[in-house]
Amino acid sequence: MAKSTQLERTSVKSNYSGTKKYDLIIIGSGLSGLSTGLMWQKNTAGKRTLIVEKNAYPGGYSTAYERDGYVFETTQLFPDIIDMLEYLEIDLDLKQFEGNFMRRLVVDRVQVEEYKIPAGAENFKAYLIAQFPGEAHKISKLMDYSVDMIKQVRKLKANATLPDKLKIPFQAPKVVANLNRTYSGLLDKFGISNPKLREVMETFTSFSGVPSDRASSIMATGAMLSSMTRCFRPYGYFDEFPAKMAKLFQERGGEMLFETPVEKIVVEQGVAHGIMVKGINEMIGAETLITTVDPMLAMRTLVGDEHLPASYLEKLDHTIMSVSSINVALGLDDRIDMSSLDLDYPYNVVSTGLGTAEKLFEGFLAGDHAFTDDCFHMAVICPSLTTGAKNTVTLRCTPFALGQWKEWRENDYKKYMQEKMKWGDFFINIAEKYFIPHLSKHIVVKDISTPATYARFSGSPTGSLYDMASLVTQFGPKRLSMITPVKKLYQPKFSHGLYGTMMNGVQVVDLLLDRKFNNGNSLFAPVNR
Repeated sequence: MAKSTQLERTSVKSNYSGTKKYDLIIIGSGLSGLSTGLMWQKNTAGKRTLIVEKNAYPGGYSTAYERDGYVFETTQLFPDIIDMLEYLEIDLDLKQFEGNFMRRLVVDRVQVEEYKIPAGAENFKAYLIAQFPGEAHKISKLMDYSVDMIKQVRKLKANATLPDKLKIPFQAPKVVANLNRTYSGLLDKFGISNPKLREVMETFTSFSGVPSDRASSIMATGAMLSSMTRCFRPYGYFDEFPAKMAKLFQERGGEMLFETPVEKIVVEQGVAHGIMVKGINEMIGAETLITTVDPMLAMRTLVGDEHLPASYLEKLDHTIMSVSSINVALGLDDRIDMSSLDLDYPYNVVSTGLGTAEKLFEGFLAGDHAFTDDCFHMAVICPSLTTGAKNTVTLRCTPFALGQWKEWRENDYKKYMQEKMKWGDFFINIAEKYFIPHLSKHIVVKDISTPATYARFSGSPTGSLYDMASLVTQFGPKRLSMITPVKKLYQPKFSHGLYGTMMNGVQVVDLLLDRKFNNGNSLFAPVNR
């Protein structure tokens, strides 16, 4: 029986009281903003806290929406964030993927290699050794090193003090060794030269649209292990997660103001004092402000260049935001048996061989894309296999740049729709060829998002999906700091993905509370559980 299309996000309403000043204002009710608010409440008492959101519901990029009786989702999986859910007392009915994490196809002209990547690091290592027995020693060394490196990350402190920094070479030598190493460089370190093996390993950098020869080895390894160690998805729709977070935030005394874009962060003599929002003619004051929106929007537009030092402006100028995407959401008729197609994984991924990610990223940097019949990367997700709702399929196609999409949408809508449909059909044909035979004959609803969609939805000037690109040149201490040059204004941008966005909340709250919450740790390890 199909589920109702009633979405949880619609049950969360504004409860703004009109208070003139708050202890903390958070800009953005995505998972970073909601996690920050909940972590703050958990570790403070009696603090007046407001979250301001330009959209009509919470969740940011993690949500669900309805089109003609079908529900589509914008998120694919939960990585292993169970400890944070338990800490915040968020109860979700989750399906754990205990068998395979991903079905991976690599296309080389007419030849197709298929891999079924299991969940769990040890299982993955064993699988790789079985697939590439001649590389067994190299694989074991790489995987053991990778697991140990992330264990060492746990020993590090966020916003490290001088004493912290002096300990790093002794506590985390593998982290130090990899700060400036790309993921491709990490594979080289262990002599992983077999092209087919590299294709499998480089899957995890392609998720964020960054090629392995530019991706941070630490970030890529962390993303791989956090997503595959234990992975889940809700049995319901993904909007249930932020809706529950928002309701809990309100129940604990927090206020939320929806459909209210922030127009200005008020800065006087280098100090943030509050915000000006659309529809309210006076400043809403704050003792402390946190922005979780795109840094280019927050700092260059809401704060303004006149309040930022030249060195910070230069860093902003050289910061590369992450890629954007084309997302094809399909509602299918009930004549197709989705359960028979071996698609019940968090991800089904198909791409052309080595060099694809590099070509696609170069196309993105040039302000466009490089997708062709011989060069593509696409994920296929089938959430209805878990939710039991009407058949849906999502095709995620990365990387695209904003390019001309915004101009087309605003000034030549016919051209915009033609391009949308052209690329929608392009990716549908790939899915039909490699995963879902006769897919096009079963499509009832087709909803296509472009980089212009993401730019409009989030306010990001580039339609960025994943915050700052996970390049090795802007990883760790080289990223924009959580502490901005404007006093009392913070920008937690630890990482992307559900784990990273929730860690944004952990790190910034720990900073505000002088390490009394998470003891300064780089990853989640609260003092009092």
